[in-house]
Amino acid sequence: MTKKPEYEPIAAQYFVEMQMTVSQIAKRLDVSEKTIHNWKKAGGWEEKRKRYLKSQYSTNQTLYELLGAISKNALDEFRMNGTIPDQKTCYFIMAMTDKIAKLKQYEKQEAAERIEELTSQTGEQQPETQKTDTQEMVKKFFDAVIGG
Repeated sequence: MTKKPEYEPIAAQYFVEMQMTVSQIAKRLDVSEKTIHNWKKAGGWEEKRKRYLKSQYSTNQTLYELLGAISKNALDEFRMNGTIPDQKTCYFIMAMTDKIAKLKQYEKQEAAERIEELTSQTGEQQPETQKTDTQEMVKKFFDAVIGG
């Protein structure tokens, strides 16, 4: 009985979305590396991975840009006219900041887990991760807007 119908979609997801290596996938699914390589080639996984990563980056970048533009506009209005941003704008900025902070934390956690997994295989030491400053940026923004 072939494992392809059951394991190939899972293997593709591991490769494309989780950026696992062929050997990691083979070990996890108890399938030979040659089989995983064959599925990868036949399924065009490399191209799918590139598209996935590009769309993920594009979405994250769009969120960062949107938050930055709205925050800058609100701050410019405050500086020029003394107008405090309306409640909807403040709520949006706070909500997006929280989401972006969680997204960054998730990305860092995923990266740390991948680094740990890869370094445990090679015996190398894991580098320190940097702290996120998104929440601090928003705090400064609101201090500037509300505190004057």
